[in-house]
Amino acid sequence: MKVVILAPVHRYDDIRVFRKEAVTLAAAGNEVVLYARTPDGQPLVRDGVTVRPVRYKGRLGRFLRLPVVGHRAWREGGDVFHLHNPDTIPLALALKARRQRVIYDTHEDFRTEILLRTWLPGVLRLPAAAAVAAAESVVSRVVDAVIVTQEQLVDRLPGAVVIGNPPIVDRAAAEQAATVREHRHRAEVVLGYVGGISRDRGLDRMLALVGALVEKLPARLLLIGPAVNDDALERARATPEWQYVDYRGELPQEEALAALDDADVGLILFEDTASHRHIDPNKIYEYLMRALPFVATDFPSWRERFGGDRVGVFVPADEEAPGIAERVASFVSDRASLLRAGRAGAEFVWRNYSWQEDGAPVLLALYERVMQR
Repeated sequence: MKVVILAPVHRYDDIRVFRKEAVTLAAAGNEVVLYARTPDGQPLVRDGVTVRPVRYKGRLGRFLRLPVVGHRAWREGGDVFHLHNPDTIPLALALKARRQRVIYDTHEDFRTEILLRTWLPGVLRLPAAAAVAAAESVVSRVVDAVIVTQEQLVDRLPGAVVIGNPPIVDRAAAEQAATVREHRHRAEVVLGYVGGISRDRGLDRMLALVGALVEKLPARLLLIGPAVNDDALERARATPEWQYVDYRGELPQEEALAALDDADVGLILFEDTASHRHIDPNKIYEYLMRALPFVATDFPSWRERFGGDRVGVFVPADEEAPGIAERVASFVSDRASLLRAGRAGAEFVWRNYSWQEDGAPVLLALYERVMQR
């Protein structure tokens, strides 16, 4: 079977698109071609996946290039076309018009996420959100299968298959990270964050936290990832708290996750906006797979999923920085408990939720059904 994956918005090495889905399909013996952004705009082959670069400048260029990308992909002659996120909906409809098998894969509840896009004029956000919701509803009735990451999206896209964000289990890496932390002795506490950086994803809260924490003990914030949604990162550079930030920029995924080994606690202090309280928080799994305990916003579904406070600390979405700093200082002061929480987190994902056991089989079974159509 030949699978053609179109993810023009994403870097080719995106965790979900490439490392989970594309590599899984290739490892199952399929020919996999991925259209996505590459660092140098050149094609490459990695882990059995052929990557064809998508080149464009700016958001307008991205949309203008879609017909070209779609035509190139169609000429691949794939058995299944796997398209990611609303940008590709026109291509999904065009491919179905040509009687191709199509899977539409949406990573978020874009009906609410679009309301956070500050690059889009405010007067256009509600109409754009409604248009995307309507387009996803239409495409879900046309394509052969729909994949979502959140349970509540099934109500809006009936028949969708939920494939969440379980981590790719690497026990050796987790054990190595846990050992490094056990043998590390320093007074400074390092808070770590990897991912898209914006206000709604907690940048202001993280800065306020490190600013309040340094009044109690030496602390720094390790920040890795690109700016998304707004200009919060640019504004953050002008704040007094920025002196406590070690910003590494956007790194390849493997480097970014390895950099977490220098942290003592992972942060995911998302604000209670859009669909954040409903998402399957890939970031927490990434932390736990590096035996890194977390401090996260106290969303009920997150607390239920991770079993309360055993592997991390949950803080209310409306709690001010001094209160969060008090909780974090207490959490990290007991070094033995902190290390136990890290190992318990790694054990949690090994036993309860991994891509190998809970993601890949669902994906491969879905492809079998689509091929039988």
